[in-house]
Amino acid sequence: MSYIPNSIIENGVTSLLRLFDEYAIEATFFVPAVVAQKFPTIMEEIVSRGHEVSCHGLEHDPREVTLSVNKQIQVIRTATEIIESKTGFRPVGYRAALFKITRNCWIALQKNGYVYDSSVVCSPFYGTHKIFLPAKPFRLPIPKSSENHGLLEIPVSVNPFLPFPLGGACMRIFGLRWSKIGVKSNFISKTPVVFYIHPKDVITRTSGRVWHSYCNTANCMKMLEEIVKYAKQSGAKFLKAHELARLCGEEFAKTCRVTTNTNSSHSRV
Repeated sequence: MSYIPNSIIENGVTSLLRLFDEYAIEATFFVPAVVAQKFPTIMEEIVSRGHEVSCHGLEHDPREVTLSVNKQIQVIRTATEIIESKTGFRPVGYRAALFKITRNCWIALQKNGYVYDSSVVCSPFYGTHKIFLPAKPFRLPIPKSSENHGLLEIPVSVNPFLPFPLGGACMRIFGLRWSKIGVKSNFISKTPVVFYIHPKDVITRTSGRVWHSYCNTANCMKMLEEIVKYAKQSGAKFLKAHELARLCGEEFAKTCRVTTNTNSSHSRV
């Protein structure tokens, strides 16, 4: 994150907050601990407007998830404490840098009391998981602790017809129509839409490290607003990630009770 100028982070977050205020949306901000430490005023602003701040690692370094379980437990604990000190709230959600997540990281998250992860992209072209995984929230296949019922995965949504993640980067490249088709497809299948955006996506730039880092940034905010309006017109309800996790947890609990009482083996989300 050090290569991104402070002004892009500050102006990008301000623009997103303004949009969310206009449409009465409370969102989830996944923030690296070093960014929370560097921009305490922005963290206060995010929290004061009712948004959730979750953990995006310590330094936004994908190598963090390659460490041993014990080392990751320490790294995540440090990141968690930094974010809590800057926001007043202990984060319960996590997203790995570049969506590169590992089983060891999931175990380390559970050991640190996290409720959900949102690092899986159900696409053969993206992330570290090339096998099929559910598009809807699901319980991760790791040992459950005595304190909770296991870690919940909230996958980042994709457009099933061109399976890249629904978010600012791909929206800038593939366009608004591609994004709307992806959102509509998930609505039809009754799958929660997890749409991600970076502050840098909504700040106009004409150059950068690679072409796709600045491609169509001039139109990104307008396209994002169109997605928000489309979702609102479709009757969508906007939730923070921890609210979705709570609803899914309640649904899983109901399913477990049904399974216990009827010996049914099916589940639903």
